[in-house]
Amino acid sequence: MKAQAPGKLILSGEHSVVYGAPALAIAVREKVEVTLEPLSEGASITLSSDSFDETECALSDLPVLQTQLDKAYEAFLAGERSINGLLACPTDLLFYVLSLFPAQPGRYHIHSTIPAGSGLGSSAAVIAALLQTTAAAEQSATEFMQLVRFCERLQHGRGSLLDAAACTLGGVVRVQNDQVSKVELAMDGGWYRINTGRPDCSTGEVVEYVRQCHGKSSIWTEFSDLTGQLEQHWSDVSQRSELLRINHRLLQKIGVVPAEVSALVAKIEARGGAAKISGAGAHRGEHAGQLLVYWPEEETENSLAALSGLQPVRLVLSRLGACHEGN
Repeated sequence: MKAQAPGKLILSGEHSVVYGAPALAIAVREKVEVTLEPLSEGASITLSSDSFDETECALSDLPVLQTQLDKAYEAFLAGERSINGLLACPTDLLFYVLSLFPAQPGRYHIHSTIPAGSGLGSSAAVIAALLQTTAAAEQSATEFMQLVRFCERLQHGRGSLLDAAACTLGGVVRVQNDQVSKVELAMDGGWYRINTGRPDCSTGEVVEYVRQCHGKSSIWTEFSDLTGQLEQHWSDVSQRSELLRINHRLLQKIGVVPAEVSALVAKIEARGGAAKISGAGAHRGEHAGQLLVYWPEEETENSLAALSGLQPVRLVLSRLGACHEGN
């Protein structure tokens, strides 16, 4: 069996979606693929990947792991543990996903073109791809995306439904107060992403930082209004670019745009472009994961690379969400 799920980029609404504001995200061509080689006899699961050593877990140990991680999350909600202390190792999350349904003994090979920990939704994508190899694939889209979010809480803490919705449904999604809808937004040729580097802090850590510093702030109304205007004026390049610049400044206000990244955004704006972080960003360190860039059509990809000193990647929308095919 083969299964896959796309990554995502947030157009607007990161952080603010947690406080009831609308958010827009797109599924992108970068994806996670899982290949399952089932065993007719066996009592264990083996995970392998290009990014970690082969790891095995007995089927009989999965319920124990599930109980341990559920209790750890309750301790996090009670303020007794940090979000970074829930998973002893990354594969714990993957085995947890497979513990929720009767898992097939066999070898699960994971191949990903999504850079981990950089705002492209790698956690949600790998969860969704793994779930597609289980009975969860027979659930409705709504039930499936809620399950992806349920698993993702171990990685990101009190996150939103946004990543789960994008990788489940594909295309462009709008999320507000756990209500999800597909929308049509044309992605013209000026869209790029730039990886500013993996942040020193996890998404869950940044979400908790913002909650502590700005959880009760009125700034979320500003984010909400801006996302609504962006969706309304999407086809107007001039207004769209200006709204992206305003979005960047709001993200600066909540402290998730490192100085080095802000300096790069200033260079892009000076050349007539617009840019903002796409994802949690970072409240410390120099890197903030993905930078979403709209670059004027009269400029070239090479000129953006020269300006940034980094390699831009042209955005390609994926209309295909999480899915699987049998062998």
